[in-house]
Amino acid sequence: MLNYSCLMRALFSVYDKSGIEQFLKHSHSYIEEVYATGGTFKFLQEKGFDVKNTQDITGFQELLNGRVKTLHPALFAGILSTRDEKSNKDLQDHGIKDFDLVVSNLYPFEEVSKTGSVDQMIENIDIGGVSLLRAAAKNFQYVTVASSPSDYDIISNELNSKGRVSLETRKLLAMRTFSRVASYDVSIYNSMYRTLFDSVPSTLFAKGLKGRELRYGENPDQKGYIYTDGTRSGIANSEQIQGKELSYNNLLDANSAYETAMEFDRTVVVVMKHNTPCGVCQNDDLATAMEKAVDADKESAYGSVIALNREMTADAAAKISKLFVEVIVAPSYSSEALDLLSRKKNLRVLKVNMDRDRSLRIRSISNGFLVQSPLSSDFEKLELKSGSPCSRDMMDDLMFSWKVVTHCRSNAIVLAKGMVTTGIGAGQTSRIEALRIAVERSGKRAAGSVLASDAFFPFEDNVELAGKSGISAI
Repeated sequence: MLNYSCLMRALFSVYDKSGIEQFLKHSHSYIEEVYATGGTFKFLQEKGFDVKNTQDITGFQELLNGRVKTLHPALFAGILSTRDEKSNKDLQDHGIKDFDLVVSNLYPFEEVSKTGSVDQMIENIDIGGVSLLRAAAKNFQYVTVASSPSDYDIISNELNSKGRVSLETRKLLAMRTFSRVASYDVSIYNSMYRTLFDSVPSTLFAKGLKGRELRYGENPDQKGYIYTDGTRSGIANSEQIQGKELSYNNLLDANSAYETAMEFDRTVVVVMKHNTPCGVCQNDDLATAMEKAVDADKESAYGSVIALNREMTADAAAKISKLFVEVIVAPSYSSEALDLLSRKKNLRVLKVNMDRDRSLRIRSISNGFLVQSPLSSDFEKLELKSGSPCSRDMMDDLMFSWKVVTHCRSNAIVLAKGMVTTGIGAGQTSRIEALRIAVERSGKRAAGSVLASDAFFPFEDNVELAGKSGISAI
């Protein structure tokens, strides 16, 4: 009984009407009757389909300017019927027809919430559509549900190849529907709470779309997965143009490099190793920036991840032709650059939309998670505490080094000169040790460089060592 084969009675109520015309054309041989609500009914009728209005079932016109149109027992009983003797008698006694297919999608709340007013957001909170979808998904043993245009092909293909929609497919479509409805509700709660109260919600819901299973997690004995937020930006939504499969650690490094590069408005190249920058250069000539960023710590650059905030050019790609690099991250690539990079068959090349992500940062801890606002390297003000005023070049280097140290693990010290890092000491339990490492990495380049520290100096030893090393500003 569960894998039935019969002509279907369908209910359509969609906001996004894309694809429904083609869907009905491909599936019409298996659909006995089509009922539709208001705008969907008018759309299908104008396209020449034999369609009936749900008002013929409910006996009610749309109420409250369309706020109420599907919330009626005659529709929901037809969707929720379990096709047993008692259910069939109930429907027969009330003159209700059952539905085998429900096609619905929801008002675009998420899009409206990005720029719309509170009133606009409220009017785009779907009530009837969510109810139709939840009812149809609940009754997946008997009802096929399509909650997105992306579901249409799987239904029409199965109808045309098997004459029915299988139970396994109905289960899959039901789970997709529950996921979309849950995601929709989370978006409403999060957006409305922030808009009405201008604060982080008292209950926090996080959502993600499972992209794929990774080869393994941070270590081979751990399972790993990647989830995305469903947008088109950031590392999670990047396009892999070439190379081996991305690992969990590749993605962490790529994200760290990407977020560091996003700090800069001007052309920059970031060389990242184990979530720590090892070389960064800002220069209007991308090839020069690439060369100097790699040379800043060439030993550490081996096996690194490199991110840039401009299109990868052939000249820039040529600068790393002999260097082993795990991943390249860029917003775009010239055809000549891709030709050069393709010679490194294992090199992972990612194309990413570089839009600033201002969402909350979430980190798991045992039996809970921590939440904070996104990091910012912007200065509210600068105040000279000692010494003579800085030159323009020195001030530029200070701003540059501060942006870099923002993305280093504490305790962290960054030395820079001429918009290039000369030495980075990060992830140390002692701040003086972080400075010693940065100075050692800089060598002779420490003289005349500037220093950025990610936290205060508890003792004078850091300042004394900086002075002895020829560092010009902190």
